[in-house]
Amino acid sequence: MSENLYSANIQGDFNDPTIDNSGYGSLSAAEKNQTYFAYFSSVGGTGPEIIDQTAYFIKYLIDAQGDVVAPQPNSIDILDLLQNFESGKLVNVTSLEGTSTFSSLLGTKTITEVGKIETISVSQTGSGIKDHTSSLLFNNSQASYNYGDYNYNFYAFNSSDNQTIFDSYNVVKFSVASFNPNNRYTGSTAYNYTFENNTAGNYNPVSFKAQIQCSPAQAQVGGGNYGYIPTDIYVRIVTSSAATPTVFDYVLNEQIYNITQQVNSLYIDTPFTNFSAGSRVRVEIKRGNIPYGAQSPYTFTDYIMYFSLTPSYTPTIEAVSPFFTTGSINDIYITASTTLGNAYSFNMTQVNPTNNTLNFDTIVKPFHPQSGDYIRFEYNPLKTYKIYEVVTSGSNELIFRLNTPVIDGTNINNFVIYRVNPNAGNQIILNVKKPTSTTGQPLTGFIKPQYMSKELEDNFTTIIQKLAAEGII
Repeated sequence: MSENLYSANIQGDFNDPTIDNSGYGSLSAAEKNQTYFAYFSSVGGTGPEIIDQTAYFIKYLIDAQGDVVAPQPNSIDILDLLQNFESGKLVNVTSLEGTSTFSSLLGTKTITEVGKIETISVSQTGSGIKDHTSSLLFNNSQASYNYGDYNYNFYAFNSSDNQTIFDSYNVVKFSVASFNPNNRYTGSTAYNYTFENNTAGNYNPVSFKAQIQCSPAQAQVGGGNYGYIPTDIYVRIVTSSAATPTVFDYVLNEQIYNITQQVNSLYIDTPFTNFSAGSRVRVEIKRGNIPYGAQSPYTFTDYIMYFSLTPSYTPTIEAVSPFFTTGSINDIYITASTTLGNAYSFNMTQVNPTNNTLNFDTIVKPFHPQSGDYIRFEYNPLKTYKIYEVVTSGSNELIFRLNTPVIDGTNINNFVIYRVNPNAGNQIILNVKKPTSTTGQPLTGFIKPQYMSKELEDNFTTIIQKLAAEGII
């Protein structure tokens, strides 16, 4: 006998009776203790995600006393449904209707899954090997985004150091930096912000802002009085691979301000821009010509100066075939394209392909495959694989480890990813094809676990008669 037909704490040889009454035939098998059977109110097909299977929609779970509960999504009763009906186990399906139309759906069947089918992503547009779209569109599924590993938030300020403004560009030195979670601010002596990763690969362009407060030099005016002499101040934000200003700096934005009063707030920002790893971004400033009678030099005052970064990302991502690659023939790992990795990182939701003839339901779940999900290549049930592990990295790489190697010659750009969510529905999916001629016709009946408790087995007929008399079934 198979070992998993018995409780792990039973002693003795399971194949033969023993003197301590612990062997086969002396004690009940551990699985012969299921305390519920199910009443289903209808059946339906499971395609196009699961091919040639049937979903039995469970209305009630019924115990040995004839008490009924209606399992609802995310309820405690769902646990009883899952514990009594496990994937891979046998069940017996019966009906009181006595019809031959659904005869293929009755009798001993194998449980495929328990739960609601949810489509995560799909490129398939038909049943042929080449029937798939070459591009997938993903939309932002959240009002706000938690950047996580792609967080470029940054803030720096100087509240005490006066700095001389020269007549050539010099770097604004911020004395304090507030580090973001990834410590992407390097704190170098040149006070540059330096990128560790390419922002383009993360679909995460960024914008810089700076606020600088400064004052012009004082000059003696007639009668011995001192005043502030207007002059021009040039402020710019540049990106460069060098630590100090060079002729190769790329100017992101530049402004000229006419300084006319004791305290002047200068603001400058940049467009949203993609940066390469190693790029430095900094604020630079210089003065214009010194007016007649002005004292030199010009200096920053003791006011707070800010230098900050604001991240953004596109509300849509288009992934273009090829969607997946494999490292070798019959590999158990498949690597998603960069754009699919971006959709995963930003928790985006795919828009169903418009030329889809398989009638997939509208996708509502974000593209966030997880362990236990399924991926099927082509419209072929023999090319269905379980995702055992989802591997990610800071560079937006997304890799799936599958339960078995992908069959050589499979078109891996023709795919559907789906999950069976046990907490989202009250469906038992059995490994039997629903007859095509039964669309719109009802079928009700009972699903009994292969191993029920003796009390439940003995009371089964009486329970059915009682519930029928009460109009419950």
